[in-house]
Amino acid sequence: MDFGKAIGIALSTFAITNIDDLFVLVTFFAEASTSSNLTPLKIVLGQYIGLSIIIALSMIGFALAFAVPTEPIGFLGLLPIMVGIWRAIDLFIPLEEKEETAQDKLATLRSVGKVAAVTLMNGGDNVGTYTPLFSQAKGGEIAVYVVVYYIMLGVWCFAAYLTMGQKHLLRLVQKYAAWLLPLLYVSLGIFIIVNSECYPWAVEEIDKDTDTDPGKTVLAVATVSLVGLCTGGLVADVLVKK
Repeated sequence: MDFGKAIGIALSTFAITNIDDLFVLVTFFAEASTSSNLTPLKIVLGQYIGLSIIIALSMIGFALAFAVPTEPIGFLGLLPIMVGIWRAIDLFIPLEEKEETAQDKLATLRSVGKVAAVTLMNGGDNVGTYTPLFSQAKGGEIAVYVVVYYIMLGVWCFAAYLTMGQKHLLRLVQKYAAWLLPLLYVSLGIFIIVNSECYPWAVEEIDKDTDTDPGKTVLAVATVSLVGLCTGGLVADVLVKK
């Protein structure tokens, strides 16, 4: 196991999937400053509970690696790519009226339960990214990922608390993060796919039963069709909501 590489992957994947959560945390800490029920300690506890559930759900990918070869599981790397495309669509075709946020939906919940629930509702991107990543983990890499995620969550909470009053800085970061995130998600998905060697494996599996070696063509058509179909569906969904 390349310890340094594992830490680097853990740091980058946590940052990519939790940039949005930084702004949610700032909102919670701002609320805590005027609420006797919601305290910084409860916010942190709720965040750790939410992250623990997200990691548990993402372990599905790690479990799959014991049942099937790791190469085909690498195709799950398409999930972060689709998340990136979805975020790009949201930038270019924004809804006139944003859907009700997770915080709005859970406004009646209190303290730790509220924070944990919001973390889970915002955790779809995390699960979609961690599942294929965990499926490719080797040796002790999975432990490195989890430990780094827990440490980084503490750093995230502290950073959100410190920047709570820096409104101008938050607006600036939020503005540029929105444009950067789609590229980061797509890059992460490509990294997972390339690292798993799922495409060379699939090409070899297809070609070994034929004499014409159609593997590359079949995979190219299948990938373009799948991504195109999903992208079209996402665009249609956004247009319908407008």
